[in-house]
Amino acid sequence: MPDRGVPPGSDPQNTGISVNQCQKIGARTSVPRVQNLTARIGDRTWTLTPAQGATVGRDPGSTVQVDEPRVSRNHAQLRHDGTGWVLVDTGSSGGTWLNGVRVTEVRVAAHTEVRLGAIDGPALVLVPEGAAQRPAAPVLPTGVAPGLAQTVLPGTGPTGPGYVGGPGVVVRVGGTTHRFPPGSAVRIGRDPAGEVVVDDPSVSRLHGVVEGRPDGWWYVDRSSAGTWRDADRVTQLRLDEPTTLVLGHPTAGVEVEVVPVVDASQAQRSIARKKRKGRGTLVAGIAAVAVIAAAGVGTAVVLTGDDGKDGPGRSDDPGLSTAELDRAKLASVLILAVGPDGQVLGNGSGSVISEDGLILTNAHVADPDAPGQNPPGEEPAGYKIALVSPSDDEPAAPSFTAETIVSDGVLDLAVMKITGDAEGNAIDEDDLDLPEPLELADSDDVRTGDQITALGYPAIAHVATGEEFERRALTVTRGVVSTFLQERPIHDSRAWIDSDIRIGSGNSGGASINEDGEIIGINTAVVTEATVGGSGEGGAFTGGSARIRPVNFARDIIEIAQEGGDPSYVSPFLEELPDQPADPMGGEASASGAGWSLDGGNDCSVPSTIDSPQTLSGVSLPGTLYAHFAVNGLPDGTPFRIDVYDPQATKLGSLDGVWSLGAGEVCAQVQLELPAGLDGANAVLVVGETSIENPVWFQ
Repeated sequence: MPDRGVPPGSDPQNTGISVNQCQKIGARTSVPRVQNLTARIGDRTWTLTPAQGATVGRDPGSTVQVDEPRVSRNHAQLRHDGTGWVLVDTGSSGGTWLNGVRVTEVRVAAHTEVRLGAIDGPALVLVPEGAAQRPAAPVLPTGVAPGLAQTVLPGTGPTGPGYVGGPGVVVRVGGTTHRFPPGSAVRIGRDPAGEVVVDDPSVSRLHGVVEGRPDGWWYVDRSSAGTWRDADRVTQLRLDEPTTLVLGHPTAGVEVEVVPVVDASQAQRSIARKKRKGRGTLVAGIAAVAVIAAAGVGTAVVLTGDDGKDGPGRSDDPGLSTAELDRAKLASVLILAVGPDGQVLGNGSGSVISEDGLILTNAHVADPDAPGQNPPGEEPAGYKIALVSPSDDEPAAPSFTAETIVSDGVLDLAVMKITGDAEGNAIDEDDLDLPEPLELADSDDVRTGDQITALGYPAIAHVATGEEFERRALTVTRGVVSTFLQERPIHDSRAWIDSDIRIGSGNSGGASINEDGEIIGINTAVVTEATVGGSGEGGAFTGGSARIRPVNFARDIIEIAQEGGDPSYVSPFLEELPDQPADPMGGEASASGAGWSLDGGNDCSVPSTIDSPQTLSGVSLPGTLYAHFAVNGLPDGTPFRIDVYDPQATKLGSLDGVWSLGAGEVCAQVQLELPAGLDGANAVLVVGETSIENPVWFQ
């Protein structure tokens, strides 16, 4: 992680933030102390005093009475804690929703609108005395944080676009059956506010969530102790049949059964299939558990050797065999982009897919200025190809030159062809003597939970620097398929394979293979705090979410390459590619970090920078703090993001919003709920390609 200027030394007890408001405050104007609170539903208004407080619900005795069936009888409470108003959901069945996210607690520091009972339920508008009447800029927490009740993000769950209805779900635990309709987000854990409460010390307060997606019901683990299925730890799992999960410990945890409700005839057919499988299924299940226990499934281990004792190359492993892994290693090539004088400009990975020298890789490796690449890169003078040595301990060396003969910039795929020796002299195909090519799998057959192995040449494998090129040793890592993702404008629900496998810069273009040693996808990108936050950290080998392009998307350009190639080919998706907006901070707009405050009383007159961070006294955590940014010339409607880091540059959480405070000079504040144990923090305002840092020390 990059050094963000806040000195190390803290030990956070909770890695999350809860952000309720982002509001405008006038220059040299502090936020008034909150006194009375106005609550409004439709044309009815209540004025509440700090001493009075209020109850909200369908019960006729409620202070704020809401006669709507989706609202619980005792839905929520409004309390004044001495510093401000707080709305607390008191265990309602339909939930309380803020900006499309279900929450259990909302601090009301400005004009706030929540929905009761459902994401589109009746709107409760809360306005503290002295607060602006205009709504605050909308924000969206994107990570699990204290007080956030579930993991469904707006637009991805059963109430979002793409969801066309479906069955409900049943959750059974401790002899009790809970039924939930479509559209539910079912929180499971020790928290009494959850939909399914499991009172056991091995279970986390929010242990997991059963959530609807366009392709059905999923379970998502949110615990530290883990969720287990057949002794295999799972982080997320599609639920297409009755599934028993064990919370907290693989053998001594609490069993929870999750049953998607299906048509009775479909359920009968499923039972019949299981009866026909009988004993064979049991034997296969036992074998699978043995493999998991021995191989450490779920941990992406760097495999830099193959001694017959560790990893998927063991002779007793029923999955990827030693011979299959060795074949994939030998077919993995290092691609070096070189300048006119032969200096190395960059590197990537690729796979030999034909005896006559075709190499499958990424477009950003082999054709960086291909139409559809955003931003486009600079085309090098040429490319060198290095084969891996049969011994993992010896670095690869360049053996050939190659040229790109077809590429798809939108899909980020390319096929190269070896055309010469290391010096560029023409070479006959019969003299190539290449390793055995890798075969292509049908990536549509890949399923979540499948074991995959990635090969490539990331920066961590650097072992020496030669006179002409940077030498890198081949690296092999292993993980599982986590899920499948969509991407505009590709008309496919499986545009990406998402995996927990470890890859880094330099892996781009390398193969991910299945347990038969066949290519299932091309390693393309990693999504982490650094990459999403815009800080780059080039060359870093890092964990995160690996994005792998399914190999079926490469079949068209491979066919073109087999016919001789077509450098003029452009992606069929190019015309549908969304226009990339210009960076709003690249024009007249500007912004700077303007420090933090305890109460929002900051006029943005004192800057806080990485070189000169602010020191803030009187901080008591966990608690509410305000980060301030001086912004000028940012047009309304501009998307932005706030990332918050601890002193070790570990991201605590994020929020997304759309600017609505006007294009003039604005002192904007963001209200943050920070966990205990921090010695400092850094709030980063991200607009387009620009990141504005705002660090602080706590005293």
